[in-house]
Amino acid sequence: DFFDGNDRRVKHDELELAVHQLDYALISFVRDPLNRFYSSFDESFFRLGPWMGSGPIVADKPRVKKWYFENKYKVEKYPYLYEGLPTIGHFRKVYCPPDELSISPLACNDVPSIENGTLAHRFERFVRDYDGREPFDVHMNLQVSNLVWGVTGNPLPVTKLYNATEADKGWLDIAHEKGVHIPDGQLTHGRRITRRFNVSKVSDATKRKICRLMALDYCCLNFELPEVCRTADDVEAVFCALDKIPIRSPNDNELVIQPWMNP
Repeated sequence: DFFDGNDRRVKHDELELAVHQLDYALISFVRDPLNRFYSSFDESFFRLGPWMGSGPIVADKPRVKKWYFENKYKVEKYPYLYEGLPTIGHFRKVYCPPDELSISPLACNDVPSIENGTLAHRFERFVRDYDGREPFDVHMNLQVSNLVWGVTGNPLPVTKLYNATEADKGWLDIAHEKGVHIPDGQLTHGRRITRRFNVSKVSDATKRKICRLMALDYCCLNFELPEVCRTADDVEAVFCALDKIPIRSPNDNELVIQPWMNP
């Protein structure tokens, strides 16, 4: 770890003090909301599949298994998601090339998906039914919800935002600012797993619905809308608006950014 970092929970007041008075920097990496939604659903679909209740994946992971049983009710309102996919083996056969699967299940993570639209159709049906109010997994949360203080909704004292799509450049910039030298080729990455469902089969109408669901991320993080989501159609267009909401009393209002209307 070139930055000599460690993990530690920090209280809000301590965080404010560190940034405003002790010259600490608070940074975050954010990502285009549409592409992030694809990846978030893909990961959440895997994490809440019935194979997490029993089978080889959780055989030696009792905490993961316990988490699954505590949270699987959140996807039960979408019963079509896992129809015909009772085990991880059934799921892998949908998206993983047989030759790779015969080598190792982990090999499936490094090759393009072969799914024929079965998973993409379920994804589209989910987006149609989803209103964004009750994410069934932490991966489905809006990015802005992680950049505000949960008690008051006030923004955290973020010093700088970086685009996760260019994470290497971001970390090199940070290293330069802090006087840290990272040798060429020494940056390490987190997990990179090929998306399991075929995004090319997702319709434009579904993409526009996702943009509306992700409106706060697009507005607050200043991401440019994808071309498909730029439309003059008031029904499918993405709007955000400044609005006043009562904080303590009807006469004590605060400006907030919120979607033009609930999707």
